Amino acid sequence: MSEEEVISMVSVIIPAYNEAQAIGDTLRELSEKLSICGFEYEVLVINDGSSDDTESIVRKMENEHIRCISHRVNRGYGSAIVTGVKNARGGLIIWYDADGQHRPEDLIRVVNKMKEENLDYCIGVRSSTSYQVKNRVFGKLILKKIVNLLAREPMQDFNSGMRAFKREVLLKYVTLLPKRFGASTISSFIMQEAGNYAGGEITIEVRSRTGKSTVRPLKDGMRTLMLIMDIILLFRPAEVFGSIGIFFIVVGVVYGVALAILEGLGIPVLSAILCMGGIQTVFLGIILSQISRLRLDNLDND
Repeated sequence: MSEEEVISMVSVIIPAYNEAQAIGDTLRELSEKLSICGFEYEVLVINDGSSDDTESIVRKMENEHIRCISHRVNRGYGSAIVTGVKNARGGLIIWYDADGQHRPEDLIRVVNKMKEENLDYCIGVRSSTSYQVKNRVFGKLILKKIVNLLAREPMQDFNSGMRAFKREVLLKYVTLLPKRFGASTISSFIMQEAGNYAGGEITIEVRSRTGKSTVRPLKDGMRTLMLIMDIILLFRPAEVFGSIGIFFIVVGVVYGVALAILEGLGIPVLSAILCMGGIQTVFLGIILSQISRLRLDNLDND
């Protein structure tokens, strides 16, 4: 297969954990639409240690376009994505849910936008009329506010499950994806933090899912925030620790000078501690920035 053919080929990765109720209909609908889409494609279903009939259903549907790769045990959504990326043959990779929420026509629109605008990645932004689980709306709103506070640029839909990447781009950072929940969010931050990739967004419609979700809103939300901080510290440690250090220095100087003027007893010990701690924190940020740069260089050279 030539390089041009590889780039034109699309690999659809579908992580599936106990999705026996939905996976058959999802694959039939997807195959029907993609067979007339005009581009070469493959569908990789990553059976993530399912205990139901997910694997047997997919195995029966395997053909020249559909492949099933199984984990012996449940390793998590992120691990399933990584397995899919490493086994994909196409130059364009798109993530797709197994539970029937996504529409094939939206997938095709995302791929077409990637090709027409020569994007490195494209995220499907769920419309305001898309299905939402009522008891998660408030939690998602709070998480979105925090995420956009930490992000370099506002994200309309930071954890949408439908997103596309050039394979060569995603492969550089695939080792940074979390093994379980949060891979979608972290991939959004990685693309922003890397800073040299052309990205786009396109509105998609999401339907109600078939089966039961394994997402635990509070626990997974807190875990996602910790993962976000990990990525931010990887890409901009000098900015984070430098800001904290300068804050301590400013507080120490203001407190020390004010107390010295008011009481005439010289610079207090607490002021000196704050200033010294701030200086050390700034230098820590500089050192970590050098280490971070070496690690990112290694990712680029892999």
